[in-house]
Amino acid sequence: MRVGVLSGFLSRRYLGFWEAYLEALGVEVVRAGAAPDLRQPYCLPVQGLLAQVEALKAQGVDYLLLPDLQGGVESEKGGGQCPWLLDLEATLLRYFPGLPPVLKVPAELSPKVLGRAGEVGQILTQNPMLVGRALDRAKSLLKPPPPLKSPPGNVGVVAQPYLLEDEGFREAVRNALAAVDLLPFFPDLPPEKLREEGDKLLPMDLPTDKELVGMVHYLHRLGRVKGLLLVVSYACPPIPGLLRRAARRLAKPHRLVTLGEDWTESLSALKAEMGA
Repeated sequence: MRVGVLSGFLSRRYLGFWEAYLEALGVEVVRAGAAPDLRQPYCLPVQGLLAQVEALKAQGVDYLLLPDLQGGVESEKGGGQCPWLLDLEATLLRYFPGLPPVLKVPAELSPKVLGRAGEVGQILTQNPMLVGRALDRAKSLLKPPPPLKSPPGNVGVVAQPYLLEDEGFREAVRNALAAVDLLPFFPDLPPEKLREEGDKLLPMDLPTDKELVGMVHYLHRLGRVKGLLLVVSYACPPIPGLLRRAARRLAKPHRLVTLGEDWTESLSALKAEMGA
């Protein structure tokens, strides 16, 4: 039995447990080291996701492990209506009609995941005793990983969670800000705390929306943060629109920029407004 897994799209939050658990079940875990196809009309994270899925499909995996990015929450008004965030499985099925069978798992870890883990184990092995032993071996890994640390900086950086957990993205932001003598500060609260912050700013239904808006509220109230940089991964209307709504509540200087474009002019103007 071979199960394909994906890097990115919040894999840092859930994949450590699931890889260990699958291996304890005697299942072969398959990763795909595939470069993104930059010709695809999507943002870079989705280009990378599609390349991985295509590679896993070509390798003939029996199942594909996918994260449920919204934790089962449905909304007609959230997500910026980004289909990749609203329902990753359904969107991939439209793109890959012959997608391997999907095992959808929570994108975050907690003791509540044990129930779903038991169901997945039974699907893969049909051996309750083996499933029980594997759960015993892997359940110590159900603790969520701590937020990535961020050195103090004067510019708060807001972006979709799947971007902020990508070190390549962080490095690109650091370099862009360093070019105009500014320093980034990335949100350093756990996801659930950021969602609580989001509820104080704008009413949202979907967890990823709450977290995104929560970053704006949290960073805006920090004294060390003198300005905010709002980054979107692709210039499609929904998510920039959501950030613009949140930005209307801001008193501090801020700029909305798109990943992959030249930010020099925007960052220079931000620095001037900050008086830095």
